[in-house]
This record gives sequence, structure tokens and C-alpha cells, in this order.
Amino acid sequence: MTISRKLKNRWDVYPTLKEVLSSTYNLSISPFGITETGLQDFRGIKLIGDKDESVFLSVSLKDSDFSGSLWNSFQISEQEDSQVTIENVKFDGSTFKNEYFCDEMFGKGAHFISCSFANCVYKGVDFVGAKLQGCDFSNIKKNIRLNFIYCTLIENCRFQGEIHKAMFGISPLKDCAFKGKLYDCIFYGVDKTPNNGGIVPPEEVDNRMDTIDFSQAEVISCSFRDFCYLDKVKPSPQNCLVKITNEFYLKLKELIEQEPLAKDREELLQYTSLFCQPSPSIPYNIYHPEYFESDSELGHKWYNFICYSAEETNCRIK
Repeated sequence: MTISRKLKNRWDVYPTLKEVLSSTYNLSISPFGITETGLQDFRGIKLIGDKDESVFLSVSLKDSDFSGSLWNSFQISEQEDSQVTIENVKFDGSTFKNEYFCDEMFGKGAHFISCSFANCVYKGVDFVGAKLQGCDFSNIKKNIRLNFIYCTLIENCRFQGEIHKAMFGISPLKDCAFKGKLYDCIFYGVDKTPNNGGIVPPEEVDNRMDTIDFSQAEVISCSFRDFCYLDKVKPSPQNCLVKITNEFYLKLKELIEQEPLAKDREELLQYTSLFCQPSPSIPYNIYHPEYFESDSELGHKWYNFICYSAEETNCRIK
């Protein structure tokens, strides 16, 4: 939903950040009352910090609508003795940016509960050390970069849209659903792999990928590394989720070696060595026909070989 110019312009009577915060009692009560859905009406608000550094405010937010808002070098940040909680807040169509340095949204460690970030823009800001539960990230545009850096939990959240180059890292994902397209996104199991080449078992990883639903998404060229276990993932029918074993790898090589075109055979074996060879730190992978943009026909051929090999060796996760 697009916020009207009228809703944005009404805030012009408060030309400075100080006046905005004073009129709203530090964002607790809107001078414009409540919305039709019973939320404090902060739609279209402009929160613009200083030119040279970010401005920080230590408050929690609840039952509010900040749709179409602008957060520029302004941040809600926790203090040592207080936890920032953002509960039942709409940020749909908002822009969050920091022009001077990359920074966290709402301070490191904020707790987001049942918040909506549909169609938001993020420039120079990340979710850092946050806890997110029941939040909605829908209508994500392909030029938007979502970064979740060392979040403590991302639970029961929904992600929908063109999700390109999103960084989830080791942030623990649980009971989350994805819809649309994920391209070149990054998921890790642990922050640091053992120096001795040892194995980190599923029960000891930071991000277990616990009950993650990709069934309505296309996962393309995404990275699942550093003991990222995918056995609790519900895959898309447009993908092939594989437990990478030696049996699967040998079967795939055997099939490719029967490829009559020498050039294709050589390239396919090279791809297989790079992306399908068993490795303790990459126990699973998700493949797609468009894994390689440079050669769609070869990518589809390779994908078919992978699917067949995974089925034959009982390594495909469905």
C-alpha cells in the first residue's frame, strides 16, 4: 500500500527531529491519532538525524503504523539496562538508510515481534544481533539487499519476492517460509569451522535451518556452507535438494562420463568436481536448472543428471 503525499506532508509542521520526537512523546503517541486498524498513526513520518552522525533514541515501539516512513541516520538503540522491543509495528514501504557508515537497524539486539516490513528499502543498514519472531518481509525487490548479521533468532517469519544476495549467515532460522526467488543468498551453519577438519554435528550448529519451507520458492545459486544441514528443509519442486554422499558423487560422474559430446562432458565434470564433491562442511546442497547463467542448455542437462543420480542413490530430500 502506497502512503499518500498528504499523509507525508502533514509531518512538515514538525521540521526538525527534535520537534517530531517532542510532539510524539518519543514515538509513543501520534498527534494524528490512530489508524482505522487501531494503531498509532505514524504513517509518513520523517526521522532524520544529524548530518555527521546517527542519532540514537532508547525506546520500545508497540501497536504502531510507520508505513511510508523515512529513517535517515536515526536509530532506536538499547541501553545497557534496557531491551528494545518492537511489537506489532508496520513499516510497510519505509526507507531505512545511513549515509555515513553501515549500521544496525534499531540497535544491536532489538526484539521484533509480529512486525511487517513489506516493500521496504534498506541502504547501509542491517539487522544485527536482532531477534525476529512472526515478522513479514514481503514484496522484496531484486535490488534490495537484506542482511541478518549474527541475529539470535529468526522464527516464524515470511520472506516473499525477488530475494537477491541476502545474507542470513549463521542467524538461526526456524519455522520460516520463503516464496518467490532466492538468488545468490548465503546461509551458514556455524561461524567458525574446526581447525582440525573435524565435523560439527547438527545439534551443535548455530543455524539448524529448522523446519524451513522453500516449497513455493526457486532457490538459485545460493550458498549453504559451514555445516549447514538441510534435512529439515521442505524443498521446492523446482529444485533438487541433495544430501551429498560419495555414492551420489560417483553415480553423477558415471552418468556424465557417458555424455557423447566431449566439450559438454569436460565442463560437466568440472562443475561436478566443484559443486558436488563430498565435503564434511557442505553436507547438503540445493540445485536448480539455472545454476549457471552463462549456459542455460548445459545447466539444464547437468541438473537432470543431478536429479537422476540423487534419486538412484536415495540422496534426494523431498
